Amino acid sequence: MLEEQRGAEEAEETLEALGFDALPIIPDQVAASINCDGFRLIFEKKEFDSGGILGTAKGNNKGAIVYVNANISDLGRFNFTAAHELGHVCMHIMPQKKTSFECGSKEIYSQYDDPIEKEANGFASGLLMPKRLIYKHFDGDINWFNISRLSELCKSSLEATYRRLSNLENLPTAFIIHENGVFRRFVVSSSFDFYIERSPLSSYQQDLAVDVKEEPYPPDFETVDASDWIIPKSNGICLESVYASTILLNDGFSYTIVTYDDDCILDDSEFY
Repeated sequence: MLEEQRGAEEAEETLEALGFDALPIIPDQVAASINCDGFRLIFEKKEFDSGGILGTAKGNNKGAIVYVNANISDLGRFNFTAAHELGHVCMHIMPQKKTSFECGSKEIYSQYDDPIEKEANGFASGLLMPKRLIYKHFDGDINWFNISRLSELCKSSLEATYRRLSNLENLPTAFIIHENGVFRRFVVSSSFDFYIERSPLSSYQQDLAVDVKEEPYPPDFETVDASDWIIPKSNGICLESVYASTILLNDGFSYTIVTYDDDCILDDSEFY
């Protein structure tokens, strides 16, 4: 968390120094602004022989070259990858902490336990979604309506937008991904204290999902049994219920946000 925060702060300072003050922040425009006589930066799309490579960055204290996989079809993911590689340039190559990076999904999209990659991910979040600009369009509630609106405004993916908001707001939330009903992975905020169930979506959970290909992104949540989504006991607390909101996307993917508050806690007499 500290590494991501440090990366986001570095990105925001970079944007201010370069004079970027409106959304969306386009990574190749940032790269063009970084490029100068004192530091030459080349930023290009490239088709990699290995499909696992999403982006690379190489250089020294005089310049760098960044390649982003031209086959990344989703604009939000392309922008996050590009911003991640710019993070390596600004935070690691320029100060000569490390001079070469080859990044795939493990480095960019998973919760990879590498401080340098966490810094680059934080930089990418802060670059695409600078706090001073997104708070003009955000009311503090982490729900699908707000996430989708900021995702569109910032040209970022839904997942990256959730990650950024969950790092800015001290709310217990989890972001859970299923593909064709099968559990894939999850991301949780630092204040979410319960284990996520890795089970397939039940028919009941699927019935509650909103198909955002046909309907608006929902601002509201359903109150459901806590055990539908989490192992409800943790650190002497037991949740009776949680709030869940699931959306259906293309290619069989569904995304769920789960959160809770004090009203969800089981009464002590019932717990014991």
